[in-house]
Amino acid sequence: MWVAFIVCGLAACSLIDPLPQEAEPFAPPPVYARWWAMTEACSGRSGNLGAVDWYRVPGWDFIRGGQSVGGYWNRYSNRIVLAEAGIEHGPTVRHEMLHVLLRSDGHPRSQFLGACAALVTCHGVCVRDAGLWQLPQEDYVVLPPDSLDVASRSELLAPESDGQRWVALEVTVWNSRGRAVLVAAPGDPVTPSTFGYKLAGPFGGISGEQIATDSSTLFFQPFETKRWVFEFLIASDLSEHHITPGDYAIGGAYARRWAVFDTLAVSP
Repeated sequence: MWVAFIVCGLAACSLIDPLPQEAEPFAPPPVYARWWAMTEACSGRSGNLGAVDWYRVPGWDFIRGGQSVGGYWNRYSNRIVLAEAGIEHGPTVRHEMLHVLLRSDGHPRSQFLGACAALVTCHGVCVRDAGLWQLPQEDYVVLPPDSLDVASRSELLAPESDGQRWVALEVTVWNSRGRAVLVAAPGDPVTPSTFGYKLAGPFGGISGEQIATDSSTLFFQPFETKRWVFEFLIASDLSEHHITPGDYAIGGAYARRWAVFDTLAVSP
């Protein structure tokens, strides 16, 4: 009797949260195994990627619970639903993977804006759920971005098991002072610029930047380093997350303070 109650309870919970219209299953590409390992490493948790069911919905986002979202994890069915535009976006995918590994649909600050902050997106509901951030101390100075040391390193990664190749760009920023710093970042005062990238190749270039959705991303303890990882799939088109083969000048920034650019030969 007790077992039957539990099974029915889980089924009912799953039905309360049905799949979005047009959702269809997809097989996770091999790169997801690497992204899963990255999320395990930053979170300190382990889990079974093969136990997760994956679904995609056409477009950039979809409506769930009256809100526009790019993806979510259902704890009862252990499924991840993604907007199709985010399937190849590592930070979005790893965000949902982190939910699986934590076995929680909440957003603890210590993980989403702490241990895994360099690898997962966190904005909107994620930031609100994490709770209000407060300056941890009063002994800090407000300084422009050129007070920090910014570096970036690009790498052509080994092929995945399906033959896909990716380029990774890791951007690091270091507060070399023995005093805490709050960065006066450029851009909209509500959502100023943080990590950014530029790539210039034989058929044009792409660029982009993150915005600070939480004030903690602009605060550096003495000698603290922050980082962010951008990834680009080598493909036949040049777009936000795709690059074509060729030689590239590639570099990263923090608060629009640019690191020295690398030259990277990108091959399929």
